[in-house]
Amino acid sequence: MCLECSLNTLSGAILFQVKSISCVRLVSEIQGIFKKKFKRSGWFRLFNLCGRKCSTHREGNAIGILCEPLCTEKGIHSLACETLHAGKEAVFSAHWEATRLVFKASRTKTPSEQFESLYWVDATGLRHFPSEEDFANMIKDLVVSKLNVTLSRHQLERLARLRTHRVETDVVRRRLEMENLWPLLQENEYLITILYEDRDVFPQLIGTCGTFYAVEYVRPIETPTTVLALSDSKPEWAKRLKLAVMILDLLEELETGMPEPFHICDVKINHFGLPLGGQRLKFLDLDAVFPRTVVGRVIADGKSCEKHEDCDYFDCRSICSRNMRCETPVLNDNLQIVCEKIFLGWTLSGTIIIPGLLMSEHTTSSLAVLLRQCANPQSDANLPRAAASENVKKRLYSMLSEMEQEYAALNSLSRVFCTAVYGLT
Repeated sequence: MCLECSLNTLSGAILFQVKSISCVRLVSEIQGIFKKKFKRSGWFRLFNLCGRKCSTHREGNAIGILCEPLCTEKGIHSLACETLHAGKEAVFSAHWEATRLVFKASRTKTPSEQFESLYWVDATGLRHFPSEEDFANMIKDLVVSKLNVTLSRHQLERLARLRTHRVETDVVRRRLEMENLWPLLQENEYLITILYEDRDVFPQLIGTCGTFYAVEYVRPIETPTTVLALSDSKPEWAKRLKLAVMILDLLEELETGMPEPFHICDVKINHFGLPLGGQRLKFLDLDAVFPRTVVGRVIADGKSCEKHEDCDYFDCRSICSRNMRCETPVLNDNLQIVCEKIFLGWTLSGTIIIPGLLMSEHTTSSLAVLLRQCANPQSDANLPRAAASENVKKRLYSMLSEMEQEYAALNSLSRVFCTAVYGLT
């Protein structure tokens, strides 16, 4: 297994390239050398996690199509730490032959945090696993609770097996498969990735190893600091406009292309990404993505509150009632959040401190007004809590599309002119 690891230290950046050694051997060697110096680093945690998973696989307790390539010398290689998502123990990219993928290792849930225990233990310590029928019903109940979805037969079969076209008939192996599956099924991201794999709005699942699961690599959009580093030239402004239109297209798919509208409650620009060679954006962090009925249930759970913020779930917002209870479902929507956090930028007391994707010297006054209406539909003095109107949505999409096409045409004419007059391309 080949790992190329970059560790940032106080003294500078050190590059390690360890070729053709197994994950377990690599962990052993690096722990011995760097245990004290890098104990708190992401890489140290990653090596520990990788080593434990491969040890579990060797002991026969972790299974999945990615276990062998992850734990052998010529399998998955070139691991690189990625931005850690909420609720994840680790997120790292890697290469498997010609495929780049992203592994996600979720924080292990305690039995009390799980929807339901997989098995029960009798007085003698013997574990009693569910029958196939009971296991299927457990999955159905879990998915209804987490996503408000009634599973089709195909979807149930897809979730009940690690391999779609392989039915495990050995009782011991099947119980091991259930043990590996059940923690994965607790993960909102794992469920959504499988249930909506035909929608092309979320990364595709590639495989699993124990509680690790891997999806296709989707290149995140630049973070705000990187976006700000772009030149404010017209070609760069055209790219920003195109990106904004692509974000709106994705929001429309989440609103109208799903069984019910989906809310993305943790909005960051690097949670949107573009697959290699792709033309449509995907949303990358699905831990806080829910159907409207589910996020409404999460927010309006009747808990006591003192202020409106007590009823919020990340960026999905509601209000604290006169009874000092969270009783109102989500009030804002995806477009309002995107306009506020991505298109406009970071604000303080209504003043833009760090410009967003669509704030530039090329921003027209009419676009600026429309973005503010979108980000704060009811002109709230504090955090906006209303959804963007349908009228604003249509006007914004129309305006951005027209501007993007105009700038694209100008760039095309400019290239033709430079080629014809100066022989430049």
